[in-house]
Amino acid sequence: MDKEIQTIKQEIKKLKFLAEELADIPYGSIDNSSRKRKHAIARNAAAAFVICEMGLSFEQARDYFNRHRTSFYHYKKRHIDFMQNPKIYPEYCDFYNQLAELYLNNEDSLFKSKRTFEFFKEIEKAQKEQKAIQRKLEQLDREYKMLGL
Repeated sequence: MDKEIQTIKQEIKKLKFLAEELADIPYGSIDNSSRKRKHAIARNAAAAFVICEMGLSFEQARDYFNRHRTSFYHYKKRHIDFMQNPKIYPEYCDFYNQLAELYLNNEDSLFKSKRTFEFFKEIEKAQKEQKAIQRKLEQLDREYKMLGL
């Protein structure tokens, strides 16, 4: 795995750890399918932060959270609803604000701005394109050998 992708993974693990610590749930609980209130709030807040604040796409978030892509549509919709009208679910709003504050005020956090994350996404995209070109070269080399040239 490439260094940049590994860095993104570590940042998301850090965010998930902060959410689990804030919700007072066991480490690794966000990745479980538990529907307990604390787990659901932590999972939704961490996923919403990654999508809304860091700027990850649903497909990228899927890879880092071990969830189906459509779950993130749900997380984002609920997040927007809850944040636009805090009276609906004040517990979630407080949790999300605390999580965002903890992460953004942490001096070790890399993705304090969307621009930093966009830089890592550009690197990831370039690496994928490089791999595609490498596969195409290997395919052309095989065809070249089959033709006996």
